[in-house]
Amino acid sequence: MTSPTYMQIEELLIAKFRDEQYENGDKLPTEHSLMETFNVSRTTIRKALQILEAKGLVTRTQGSGTFYNGRAAEKNLQPQTKKIGLLNYYFMDYIYTEILRGIEDELASKGYSLIIASSNGSEERQYDSLKRLVEQGIDGLIIEPKRNLYEGEDIPILNLIKDIPFPVVSTHWGIEAKNISTVTIDDIYAGRSAAKYLLSCGHTKIGIIYKHDIQSANDRLEGFRAELQEAGFPLQEKYCCSFTGIEEAKDLRQGYIQTLKMLENCDDPPTAIFYFNDNFAIQGYKALAELDISVPEDISILGFDNHSNCSIVSPALTTFEHPKYDLGRWAAVLLIEEIERGSTALPMKLIFEPRLVERGSVRTL
Repeated sequence: MTSPTYMQIEELLIAKFRDEQYENGDKLPTEHSLMETFNVSRTTIRKALQILEAKGLVTRTQGSGTFYNGRAAEKNLQPQTKKIGLLNYYFMDYIYTEILRGIEDELASKGYSLIIASSNGSEERQYDSLKRLVEQGIDGLIIEPKRNLYEGEDIPILNLIKDIPFPVVSTHWGIEAKNISTVTIDDIYAGRSAAKYLLSCGHTKIGIIYKHDIQSANDRLEGFRAELQEAGFPLQEKYCCSFTGIEEAKDLRQGYIQTLKMLENCDDPPTAIFYFNDNFAIQGYKALAELDISVPEDISILGFDNHSNCSIVSPALTTFEHPKYDLGRWAAVLLIEEIERGSTALPMKLIFEPRLVERGSVRTL
């Protein structure tokens, strides 16, 4: 027989308050006693009590116990609705419109509503937005934090995620994210695939342009560098250009800027450039045109994401497919499963491998 979830325990406790006519200030049984009564784990009991405390039905005092706050607080409860929070560190544009569509379609099919909060690139706003979502009584959270798990990053948000009493699924947060389910792309594999493809086309002098303060970009660089090294053509530093989120905020044309930086006054230019995403690759077209460099006759260009704009530029951009819609849909699938299974659900990692989409921007030497 399946053990009750923490949401079911919450409902059973509310029924207990009514059936046993609890009054304001009455002390609840201990956590151990409730564990035995409902035959569930201490974690399940604590999650249920955290939710009741957030709703104002109980007060928990360390060292003294948990106390009922009275029927007045219970009457103020609204009928329970199934609400999911979505928190994104960056702007909800570019590929995120498709990711959002996948999330919304899956949630709607299961009767859940969605509350969206964007941090617009602010760590402080990200933290505050998450606290507000928790206060609104959401049943689960899909979050894409600042995408860098390297040492020292996102500690406040990690601590808050650890303490919230409902399931969390992250997107694009890398395989290393611990204790929560994650839907992401194998970016090291993506970097290796990019280098392997360009090498197979005869390119050995290959550049890369990427955003170095996010994990996915660093992972793609790691795979890209490793594949070139193993093939006997190590990545040359003059063919490696990067920028930060701060630089991008000041000037969104970083694909254009970094392409000019790599190629101006370069006596031995690369024959191919791999860009972190299609947006920067398309900006690279403009820089190459200004330098009177033809694509792909002089320099081949390889992107990532398979954004809708890939077919608009000439020649059409060769790129890797990002599973945008499916990534969002599966994030919602995993979250709903964890909500409905309760504390018995174990964190899962769903990892997509990108697929090459060949068009006209890469030529074989």
